[in-house]
Amino acid sequence: MGKQCSANFPHVSRQWLEAGCEPALGDLLADPVVHLVMRRDGVSMKELCNHIASAQARLGFGRFGRGPCRCAA
Repeated sequence: MGKQCSANFPHVSRQWLEAGCEPALGDLLADPVVHLVMRRDGVSMKELCNHIASAQARLGFGRFGRGPCRCAA
């Protein structure tokens, strides 16, 4: 199925077509389509990063070697 997907979407990196492989949050937040959706929804990057940081704090990021979101950096 991966080959068929890459044939239909040649602009998509093959690494994201494999199960269990996810793009980094920073890569997602750098995507121009994400920026367009955020603008349409009236959400600023700072506001989104604040929500992400809040969720990470509740989930215990920063403990056990997991680092915080660096999307605002």
